[in-house]
Amino acid sequence: MGQRCSRQGRIRIRRIIEKDRSNTNLDPEPCISDYFMMPGVHRLTSKNNPLLKRIRLLASASRRAPEEVVLAEGTRVLEEAVRSGYSFEAVVSTVEFGSNSREAALLRSLKSRRVPFYQVGQGIFRSVSCLKSPQGAIALVKAPRAALPPQKDPDALVLYACGIQDPGNLGTLIRTAAAAGASLFCTSKETVSAGNPKAIRSSAGAFFHLKPVEHVDFPDFLDYCVNHSIRLYRTDAREGVPHTESDLKSPCAILLGNEGSGMNKNDYPGLPAIRIPLAAGIDSLNVALAGAVILFEASRQRSAFSRTAHD
Repeated sequence: MGQRCSRQGRIRIRRIIEKDRSNTNLDPEPCISDYFMMPGVHRLTSKNNPLLKRIRLLASASRRAPEEVVLAEGTRVLEEAVRSGYSFEAVVSTVEFGSNSREAALLRSLKSRRVPFYQVGQGIFRSVSCLKSPQGAIALVKAPRAALPPQKDPDALVLYACGIQDPGNLGTLIRTAAAAGASLFCTSKETVSAGNPKAIRSSAGAFFHLKPVEHVDFPDFLDYCVNHSIRLYRTDAREGVPHTESDLKSPCAILLGNEGSGMNKNDYPGLPAIRIPLAAGIDSLNVALAGAVILFEASRQRSAFSRTAHD
């Protein structure tokens, strides 16, 4: 597992593959062995390799980790990064990754982009994986910092995460916002990094479709919304207009607060509050679930308005 295949061994494998292909009437599909035997695919045999150390640094979410590079792990997340057109620094996989058609298709896409590729054994891969059950592929993806878009959006649906600490909650919100058709996702300086590996995994790759604009101070966010004719709503567990009675058809921004303390209305004076009516005895919802309820209510209102406008 830890040694490079000899030239004679590679020739023998190719002959076996070609013989196997000659015995079928089907059009030959690219074989994963072909990919790993191509020039430029490197074998890593030491856990102390600098690339693997870089991956571990990013996996730790350390402040020393580079800000514009993120980890993408697993087939689906890698597929979304490829589909969204992001550039890759490197991909590291196990020997076995690519054994099914979906993984093989992903490898062909990476190959077409000339992504630097490294192969390791299972033991080394487990040492860099963030998962209890590793899926066999992890990548360093270049993710430059996003900025607030300058143009006005007549259909703006914005989510602003204020002080969310759990990367799983943040990733779920990113995934939900993308699914509900949100146009912009922003975070405050007090919110956990959207590039946290757990946040990216929890987003199921939606991070690459709806790249969050991070570390936006509330005064700057308020100015942006006012200048772009976007109405702001703060969420509140106890007071405010029910979300189904709020006007979410027009350009709007939804502010969601910290998991434990929510949003202190004194920190956001003058902002109208919206709430989700709950059964007696239930005082709140998980922040990711609350965001989903409100975002999809906005989506429902906009779809209904669009149908009415076209009737």
